Amino acid sequence: MLDPQKCGEILLKHFEEVTTEEFLAGLKQACPYLFEEDELNGTEKSNSSVTNKSNQHQTFSQF
Repeated sequence: MLDPQKCGEILLKHFEEVTTEEFLAGLKQACPYLFEEDELNGTEKSNSSVTNKSNQHQTFSQF
């Protein structure tokens, strides 16, 4: 059985150590459809909005 405490520790450690660039690369690999519109338009809009969202989520780990 999974230990919720141990799972939380692993997730917290991961998100404390992952850089914004690593997070975006993983997100682009896992969810390329989030970036398709921007690639067609030649813009980086999703990247900046995802970066802003990831910065907001980084503060969540402090709770």
